[in-house]
Amino acid sequence: MLPRTLICLCLLSAWLLLPPGAVQAVEGPAATEGSVTGLPLPRFVSIKAGKANLRAGPGRKYPVRWTYMRRHLPVQIVGEHENWREVRDPWGEEGWLHSSLLSGRRTAMVRGDLVALRDGSDEAAPVLMYLERRVIVTVEACRASWCRISVDGRAGWLPATAVYGAD
Repeated sequence: MLPRTLICLCLLSAWLLLPPGAVQAVEGPAATEGSVTGLPLPRFVSIKAGKANLRAGPGRKYPVRWTYMRRHLPVQIVGEHENWREVRDPWGEEGWLHSSLLSGRRTAMVRGDLVALRDGSDEAAPVLMYLERRVIVTVEACRASWCRISVDGRAGWLPATAVYGAD
């Protein structure tokens, strides 16, 4: 009987000699829809709770990494496990939120300083007002590279790149 180390080395050597593409990944292609909801991944949602704990894993036994204190903050769902959603926030932090803390309401957060909200979906359209960094807006629709948003009872168009929360 060969020692375990020698067997491992033989298997590794045989694997290295295989032509590229001969071995397929065990996990298969990247998920494009949630395993629980069947909805597309990634997708944007918002935090509906006034206080939401972002956890290190999918369950209350995992430590709290962040506590969000801002309703309607947009987050991107990147994974699902039972009643938990793995999310990415506007600053790139990732963790798990319970699904009861999330809403399907589409919001976005302004990325830049004094971004022009326009009357139409092009740079030549008249400016309705300027929005400051971190203002939360409601996303009504996105098309091409522009999103129609509303904020404080006013609606207009922003470039999709000007907000976190647009596809």
